[in-house]
Amino acid sequence: MKDVRKEKLEEGKIIPLTYDYVFTAIFNNPENIDIVENFLSCYLEIPLEKIKGKVKLCSRDLQLEGKQEANKQVDLILELEDEKINIELSNKVNQGTIDRNIIYACNIHSGNLKYGDNSYNKIGRTIQINLNNCRTSNKLKETYYFRNEEGKILSEKFRIDFVDMVIGSKLCYTDSESNLTKWCFAFTTQKKEAFQKVVGEIEMEEKARKKLIEEVDKYSTDEEVVALYSAYTRQELEYNTFVEDAKEEGIQQGIQQGVEQEKETIAKNLLKENVDIEIIMKVTGLTKEQISTIV
Repeated sequence: MKDVRKEKLEEGKIIPLTYDYVFTAIFNNPENIDIVENFLSCYLEIPLEKIKGKVKLCSRDLQLEGKQEANKQVDLILELEDEKINIELSNKVNQGTIDRNIIYACNIHSGNLKYGDNSYNKIGRTIQINLNNCRTSNKLKETYYFRNEEGKILSEKFRIDFVDMVIGSKLCYTDSESNLTKWCFAFTTQKKEAFQKVVGEIEMEEKARKKLIEEVDKYSTDEEVVALYSAYTRQELEYNTFVEDAKEEGIQQGIQQGVEQEKETIAKNLLKENVDIEIIMKVTGLTKEQISTIV
């Protein structure tokens, strides 16, 4: 039997930053706050010296409001003076993902009002940055606020951004390249040489640049992390193959429509076929607890 702990990546390959474990391990590490500062300086278009030393990592666990929210953990929450910045990394995006992240952003925003303070005008701004490693738009970046029918913004203190990193990575090394497109390419590439090249071209501190390259290399050569990543990619391949087969049977159409009454029926049929519960969760959007109640 193959020992997964001895698995290694192909020569010249790295685990991309779009892999949740690596992203969180690097960006949610207080010792790497300078990497986060450099990314935010680029993304928010704020000079680095204005945010240097002012970015803090916050708990990723949101306040629980019920048993169904037991796994309510976001990818990254940052505090920049009186602002909260939530970064969510997604490799697949559907309406359920969007709705969930909106709830996360609202929960974070409500925490900006300090206990005992009724001065709502003192609430700081909340920005949620959705880094999507999939096609979600025809634009590199889209920004959303609460607006009325005429487009008037109700409040600029609550903002949600969607970044299409697929588009961004393709725009890198074109006439439309920017620091953001270079970051998109750095996040998505699996080639070591290309990663090091683009990170070398991003406007950032040399210390943070060197650290980012070293951190990615460290996790890409860690046998346990490589084994986890390999298992993850195999599961993704299995999932994508299943979805393609499901399209032929009309299952995918029901999933995309998000018809709630169809989800349990789909899950029940998949359980009969002994499909892995993790795949059923991804396909239907149901939780493990919900699936366990289906008979």
